[in-house]
Amino acid sequence: MPQAARSTPAGPEPARAGGEFFAWPSNPNHRRYEALRAYLFEGSSAADAARRAGWSVQTLRSAVRDFRAGKTGFFATPRPGPTTAPAKDAARRTIIQLRQQGLSAIEISEALAGTPTPLNRTGVAEVLREEGFARMWPRPPAARGGGRRTDPPRARRLDFAELPQRCETKVAGLLLAVPELVSMGLPAMVAAAGYPGTAMIPATSYILSLLALKLVGMRRVSHVDDLAADTGAGLFACLVALPKATALSTYSYRLSHARQVAFLRALGKAMLAADLVADRGGDLDLDFHAIMHWGEDVALERHYVPSRSQRTRSVLSFFAQDHSTHNLVYANADLTTDRQAQQVLVFSDHWKALTGRFPQLLVMDQKVTTHKVLAELDARGIGFITLRMRSPSLLRHIQALPASAWRTVRLDRNGAYRSPKVVDEQVTVTDSHRPSDSSSSEASAGRRQPSS
Repeated sequence: MPQAARSTPAGPEPARAGGEFFAWPSNPNHRRYEALRAYLFEGSSAADAARRAGWSVQTLRSAVRDFRAGKTGFFATPRPGPTTAPAKDAARRTIIQLRQQGLSAIEISEALAGTPTPLNRTGVAEVLREEGFARMWPRPPAARGGGRRTDPPRARRLDFAELPQRCETKVAGLLLAVPELVSMGLPAMVAAAGYPGTAMIPATSYILSLLALKLVGMRRVSHVDDLAADTGAGLFACLVALPKATALSTYSYRLSHARQVAFLRALGKAMLAADLVADRGGDLDLDFHAIMHWGEDVALERHYVPSRSQRTRSVLSFFAQDHSTHNLVYANADLTTDRQAQQVLVFSDHWKALTGRFPQLLVMDQKVTTHKVLAELDARGIGFITLRMRSPSLLRHIQALPASAWRTVRLDRNGAYRSPKVVDEQVTVTDSHRPSDSSSSEASAGRRQPSS
């Protein structure tokens, strides 16, 4: 297609219906692709390529730099979750107009407050980045005009005598959790963990502030400014207002792994005392979860993310769940690949510290640990259920079994495959000297790969 046909709407009409998408790109990612293709592949000048995307030459050069550094992708698997952002789309045109007037993301967010399209500064920054605008630092209040900036109240201990007789809040439901937290002894858990506090913000108030964000479904600590000045949120944390994003993030980074383990131990004992763990013998489900990182230049390892079917920069977390109640009883996000397989033993020691004995049964995926660790679990007398690796030799063995070796079982579950055929065998796990029970299955309608 000639260059003029893709540059502006004033060019020739597309040869066929639907070609408008390529002639006049409107999506920010599409405009970025066309501008980079014109400059890097077709050899257009920087001015002509920037004109295709409606950019300045400086913005084009920034996009070229990021693309050459591998920071720009066009054909990655779509991010899981919502594919539309109505709040950002509604404010997009206003955000662009305000940026063209020289306002930063914070200033634009303040300008949108009280309008039909309010948006926090994180959302504003995302729109600006999608539209190809470079980052701009906020100007001093004196240079902005329109009077001084009104900052939210500073976080500090709450004097209940200062509370008015009546006040409005959009998160009154937070207060319904207070009796449960008191009954479980949250202040005692915080004290047992040795969490730090200040004269202005006690340790328990810091933990309650972070917990408030989770209880209201706020996805990121950086969004706390949307809630910080709410009287109900402050009352929940026994503060005049919640700490700001920088304070909460800094506090999280200050907490050592030893303190987290001490808190989990105190929490586990409280859960057992409150009968929140149904199977005290330890019928527990174990697994890993990769928490994706969406920033840049991060020193994180690559882990497999099932929702994206790829390995990407992420934080690997390990957790244990009570089989009956589905309550989490343990979690650890301070992991590296070289320590991943040992987490099963670490949790077993944690459970013994809580109950005085090792877990009775652990249920886990095949990739949670190694044969060597399974042998150690067996030596400790800990039962486990896991999947066998679907190796070619195992598949050949299953295919060679006679029909008389299979028996039909009934599973109490919804959906298909409620009557599979199974065969039970004993196998010796590598690094272990004792045989273990093994079960392979096939669907009623035909043979399938083994499930365990």
